[in-house]
Amino acid sequence: MLRATVTYCRRAGVGTGAYAAGVARYSANTKSTVPLSDSSQTKKPRERIKYMAIKPTSPALTRMAAKIKESEVGMDIAKEVDSFKFTTEDLIRALPMHRAQLLGGVDMTVSSADLMLSSKDDMVGMLYDLRTKRVESIVSAFNGAQLKQYLRQHQLKEGGTKKEMVNRILNDVWGISLKALEARFAMPKEDADQDGLTLPLSDDTMALLRTLEDGSLRQLEEEFGVKIMVDSQKREARVTGVMHHVRGALSTLRERLTANTTVQVELAKYGVPRVLSEKHTGRIAGVINRATGGALSNKNGEYFVRGDSPFAALDAQRALVGAMVEPKNQALFVVAPEGISDLAACTVAPAANPFSQPPTFVPDMAFHTSPGVDTPTPISLLARHVLLERMADGSISRCSRGGLVQTLQGWAAKQRCLVGQSVYLSAKLGTVMVDMDSTHKRLATQFYTPDDLMTAIAQRAPLFGFSSNTSPLKWLREPAARESTTKQVVLRFCRLDLPLSSEQPQANNSAKSSYILPVSSADNTLVARVDVKAGKVDFGSAQVDHICDTRTANVVILQPAQDLQVCISSRQSVNVTADLSKALENVVRKLGISGHTNQHTVPHRHEVVETHLGRFGLEAAEVVDVSRVQSSSGTAVRVHQTWDVIDDLRFSQVELMPAAEGRVSPAFMTSEEEWEKYLLFLFKAALEQPSSGLSTTDGTSGAR
Repeated sequence: MLRATVTYCRRAGVGTGAYAAGVARYSANTKSTVPLSDSSQTKKPRERIKYMAIKPTSPALTRMAAKIKESEVGMDIAKEVDSFKFTTEDLIRALPMHRAQLLGGVDMTVSSADLMLSSKDDMVGMLYDLRTKRVESIVSAFNGAQLKQYLRQHQLKEGGTKKEMVNRILNDVWGISLKALEARFAMPKEDADQDGLTLPLSDDTMALLRTLEDGSLRQLEEEFGVKIMVDSQKREARVTGVMHHVRGALSTLRERLTANTTVQVELAKYGVPRVLSEKHTGRIAGVINRATGGALSNKNGEYFVRGDSPFAALDAQRALVGAMVEPKNQALFVVAPEGISDLAACTVAPAANPFSQPPTFVPDMAFHTSPGVDTPTPISLLARHVLLERMADGSISRCSRGGLVQTLQGWAAKQRCLVGQSVYLSAKLGTVMVDMDSTHKRLATQFYTPDDLMTAIAQRAPLFGFSSNTSPLKWLREPAARESTTKQVVLRFCRLDLPLSSEQPQANNSAKSSYILPVSSADNTLVARVDVKAGKVDFGSAQVDHICDTRTANVVILQPAQDLQVCISSRQSVNVTADLSKALENVVRKLGISGHTNQHTVPHRHEVVETHLGRFGLEAAEVVDVSRVQSSSGTAVRVHQTWDVIDDLRFSQVELMPAAEGRVSPAFMTSEEEWEKYLLFLFKAALEQPSSGLSTTDGTSGAR
């Protein structure tokens, strides 16, 4: 027993825990003083590999390894290595994404204008970084023997590490060395001759040259001792003189042109800026850049916008303001049936806005309810529901003022600026969209109660939007229910008057002012509608409305149904004078949809139109088929099938109004009964098939 005790101590020193104790017990049992029988002495020794619980290699794995080895022998090394081949142009195409990652994340994008501002050393350095990443991918894909075989086929030195061999392939076989990258940016884009350089000018560059102050080119000539001549017919600028002075003058000229297209956007001028994280802001900048072509940058909380043209810069500024500034005249209400108020049945899901007008930042999430929840009837939903409201501080909590009828009526009554004006009320079917910080992906992985969901959303600095794109098929299913159909050209303009300061009395006429978004909104717009008859635009039928004020309320219905956007506005009819009619005619003719052949050029958004009412910028140009449908309750429905001419987008909208033209009386605004009747119709339209409530009428008036 003494030998067993000593063995136990030795084994226990090697192992730990239960394993050591088990080994000790096995050792003690096999070292007993009982003599072994002959049968035990002749027993086959136990293999150590089985004792250590290690199994031999599987035959299947052995066969697989053999096949892999055979395939390696027959591999065409030259073909496999050349499949990784790239050129300098491939690296240059990858520069914008690489530059964006260096600036702030993969969600940002960088335009060609940003790259123009980078120095030659920065450009070469970024290209070499991209080249290094390609080298690492090749190193990890091949072993040393394969790389040596490739070098041997090209009669090059085979020695060195894998990285050294790959660099040798890139330098001597593919011709992508550091010297080649430097030479790529040493070659001028201009056409050089003995005494100067000629710079080709695009249309946008020609327009930028016109914005320079008088004497700017002469100042450059005196500063660098060169001669600058601009030929507008040949669209080129020629600089002559000593060559290094010529290059300096051209470089300075480019900087001044770029400076004129770069503006600082003061968000506080447009409203209360949102408090967003840097990552969220970077993602928004990337989305806006892809949608508008304008580059955004954030330096110490100050936002700068750069565009290749005035229109791209203005589009980017407008999108930035829409995303980064809290809207003043917009409310949000959430309607949840009482049946799901205590159930974890609500969440948000990724969604896409099929159109954006104009191209701007678009939220990418929509509210979603579990399909297992029973959908109540519109009457029961309107009578029994839980209402949540977004407060001024961004929080979303239960509304203590009652249901949606009383809340919307109170919301409308607060619009004091509408008192004494012609008030119009309408609603559109669609989807309320929401964008949140990067954590919204986690939010979409589980269901919540309505209260918990809205609390979680409010904590993520959300941005809300509304997509009104709705299929018109179920509304136009019964042609007999249509009252009339009219084709119209619809033009929307915003006032461009900028507030002038005493220090800058000519701000509107400065070069940079054409790139600055005016402080304007839907509160000061002109909407012109012109009928199209027999394929031609009838300018004599033009109707122009001045929209003085607009307030919207987005209503989320937490059911497998559509949401609503209730809109209340005040407007006044504008007398169509000769100059206004002429301005409208010029815009329509440029669109090429007037039915005449004398089209000039397609107009841009923000194009300035001079009228006796002031200076306005074109915001939208559409051709719309308006079908009017009358419901059995007396509520009017308009189905808009729209072609956005400028952005070449097609979409449909369904608008529901309590009266034929949408105009409501003061008695309606204060009547809870009228509001309840109207909202019941909206809920029916959102939750049920609308055709059941339509009736045929014989009216002949056209849509406005």
